[in-house]
Amino acid sequence: MARIAILTCANCTQEMNCASVVCLGDLRKRRGLFDRYPPDQELELIGIISCAGCPTLAAPEKILRRVRAVADYRLDALHLSYCMTALCPFLAQYHKMIATAYPALEIVRGTHTPRDLGQFRAEVHELLCPSVSPRQDMNDLIRGTFSLPKS
Repeated sequence: MARIAILTCANCTQEMNCASVVCLGDLRKRRGLFDRYPPDQELELIGIISCAGCPTLAAPEKILRRVRAVADYRLDALHLSYCMTALCPFLAQYHKMIATAYPALEIVRGTHTPRDLGQFRAEVHELLCPSVSPRQDMNDLIRGTFSLPKS
């Protein structure tokens, strides 16, 4: 059995209403970065945590407190969500801090199957800084109903 957790981006979960639906779907179907686990190996999702938002002076302590919330339950692997790997300018710093604090923990950069990075970043920018109304959210990306404004 592999005991795993997912670390998501606070901006995506709080500002864009992402409920980790695609991450969880690919976990369940063993797609994306979850295909690394053998089909006959049971996966146990210990929890989903989000980062503390873009760093402040307390960011190292905050991220480690959040990881400890799942690591204390015999965690084998921590998956950094696709949005973290695609959007987080602090990804390398977070990865290093977590790896230093938890050297036996496998850190996997990704969850679901990656999309075109440039397109994804443009869509997320529009979600966070909308120039059109009504405001769209992560569900529009998932359902394919998202549209960038015409330039």
